[in-house]
Amino acid sequence: MPTKRNSRISTAVAVLLLAMLSACASNSPTMPPVIGTKPQVTALPASVLRIDPQSSQEWLREVENYLSEVDSLLSSETLK
Repeated sequence: MPTKRNSRISTAVAVLLLAMLSACASNSPTMPPVIGTKPQVTALPASVLRIDPQSSQEWLREVENYLSEVDSLLSSETLK
């Protein structure tokens, strides 16, 4: 047999559930998606423009030699 206290609790729970359901069911106006702008092209900084490609040639040759050596070592391996 429901008591007066249980009746109050169940009423409060029912009111809370109805409030939650009505909030979920309400139609709120949707905002249109924000459309961004395309990034603008900017010039390279002067420090980047002054890069000398000749300064990295020696390092590039070392890397290419290393990669060719690794490739030759791996080519003799049998595949699983």
